[in-house]
Amino acid sequence: MLQTLLIFGQSRSSSEVFVEIPERGNYVVYLDDDFAGSAKGRFRFYEVYRSIPTLIVMQDSQEVFRKRINVPANTRMLFSYSKRSGLRNVVNLPVFDRGQYALDNWDRSFNNNNNNGDEPIGHEVMTTEEHTKLMEMFKREPFEQNQLKLIKAAVKTNLMTTKQLITFLNQFYFDSKKLELAKYAYPYIADPKNFVAVTETLDFQSSKDQIFALMNKE
Repeated sequence: MLQTLLIFGQSRSSSEVFVEIPERGNYVVYLDDDFAGSAKGRFRFYEVYRSIPTLIVMQDSQEVFRKRINVPANTRMLFSYSKRSGLRNVVNLPVFDRGQYALDNWDRSFNNNNNNGDEPIGHEVMTTEEHTKLMEMFKREPFEQNQLKLIKAAVKTNLMTTKQLITFLNQFYFDSKKLELAKYAYPYIADPKNFVAVTETLDFQSSKDQIFALMNKE
């Protein structure tokens, strides 16, 4: 009976999608119309039949990420998601190993592959050309509030390096605007270890202390 079920499962070419969200928060993950919640930040979808489903990440009932993913047949796909790096495909594994259903090898797979250098597929680092064009758009905006909105929208689409962010911070005169942008952009910075350089754009120690406090939360 078990062998019959295994053969039946293979013939239907179903796949599995596992998503890990290591960041703390109230998350729910959707794969098309199916959804999964998890107190431990691990979301599992079994019997995935569509080859290009839409994966959506919700935090506190707000959509924070959406991406159509390619799911090969008979494959267990392991993803990792974070606001800073977007969605990363950690590893793909066969659902069946030598005719037998492969047991849940989540921990071993993440431990072996979590630092393999894959590029995030949800967010990519802003190129020099993109940065130049964004700066041109920024300078055409006559009002600071619109300039802030522009950069906030940009960092949600492309990761930004600390150096790139500083070029925009230097366009503002007051610490208050610099802090507003820096705090918003921090989760989308590609090189957070260099983020301390942002303090060099600030005039007051109290402003710098807010950046230190932000970094110490990580």
